[in-house]
Amino acid sequence: MTHSQDDHGPRTEISVSALAECSFSIAEEYATEYLRRAQAGGPEATIRVPWPLPFAFLRRRVTLSFRIHADVLERGRRHNEVRFHWESGSRLLPNFRGTMRFRIESLRTRVQVDGGYTIPLGAVGYCFDQTIGKRLAHASLQELADRVAAYLGDCESKWRAKHAGLGDAS
Repeated sequence: MTHSQDDHGPRTEISVSALAECSFSIAEEYATEYLRRAQAGGPEATIRVPWPLPFAFLRRRVTLSFRIHADVLERGRRHNEVRFHWESGSRLLPNFRGTMRFRIESLRTRVQVDGGYTIPLGAVGYCFDQTIGKRLAHASLQELADRVAAYLGDCESKWRAKHAGLGDAS
C-alpha cells in the first residue's frame, strides 16, 4: 500500500491477489459475468468491510461500472484486463478505481487487483486512513478478490461436472 497525491487530495494505492481454481483461458469471461451482476446491482455489488471486531463485517452496496481493455502490463499473447470503478454513495467512504488482471499460474489463474482511492474528509480522513482505514480497505479489496476467485472456481467446477465423460471413448 502506498500513498500519493492527486488533484483531489491524498490517495492510497492497494494491490491484492487471489488464486482461482480456473483455467486462464476462461477466467476473464467468468469474471466479466460476475462484474455484470455487480453492475446490475446484484449481491455481487456489496463490498464487505472487515471491522476490528472478530468475525464482524460492515457491508456497503456500491455502484459499480467496468470496461474491458487490452492488458498493457504483460507482454506476449494479447489478452484483456478489466478496469472498474465503484461509487460508495457516502461522503464518509471513498470511491475506488482499479484494474483486475488475470495471470496464468500452472493450471489455475491468479486474479490480481490493483487500484486506489482518494482519501475523503481531508486531514481527519488522512489520520483515519493512516491508523486503520488503509488496512480496512486492503482487507475489503482482498475479500472482493477472494470472492471473484471463488466464483471463477465455482464456474469452472460446474462446467467440468456438466461435461465430465463427454470426451471418453466407449
